Amino acid sequence: MTGGLHARGIEVRFGELVAVQQADLALAPGELVAVTGPSGAGKSSLLAALSGMIAPSAGVLSVAGQPVVGRDQAVANGIVLIPQGNALIRILTAIENVALPLVAARLVDARQRAEAALLALGLDEAADQLLEELSGGQQQRVAVARGLAERASYLLADEPTSELDALNRGRVMGLLRAEARRGAGVLVATHDPEAAALCDAELRLDEGRASWVREDRTT
Repeated sequence: MTGGLHARGIEVRFGELVAVQQADLALAPGELVAVTGPSGAGKSSLLAALSGMIAPSAGVLSVAGQPVVGRDQAVANGIVLIPQGNALIRILTAIENVALPLVAARLVDARQRAEAALLALGLDEAADQLLEELSGGQQQRVAVARGLAERASYLLADEPTSELDALNRGRVMGLLRAEARRGAGVLVATHDPEAAALCDAELRLDEGRASWVREDRTT
């Protein structure tokens, strides 16, 4: 696979702690790939490094063969992170949270995209509610809606179904699959085996060490 997002020998350190050890990853447009492992295995650290939110201590990240260094280059290459814990702004409404990165990018259809994403997640009636008025599960769906509305080239979702019931877990995974069908490369960090089973491949992290559990991709 020559195109797509590639990570080679990615290492993430926090002082003496090695959170990710020399991980290799290839993510092609149109793929939905799971990153699994127990809490503390390094899943969030890997996604943060791939999105440019933190700088890896070693290794190379590239898109279509071109190196990507730092958050600005990641954004320029269409890499979007749906973080664990949602990272939303509590004093804004649901639709304002979803539209905020679109407005910052000066997209003329920011509100329409935000409305469509909230509708897809069953949150259209909550669009004008303040974030603090929403349940934890609703807030998580708002965070997913924000990621979907950006129409990423590479969408990295960190535990996007962890606080959701079965109906909404299925809805979110269906929407992530739709993003892959649209042509995005989608990477999902999850400890949910049912969510991982819906993906095309599975990379498992154990104490920061990465290994492919399942890699039956044809690309």
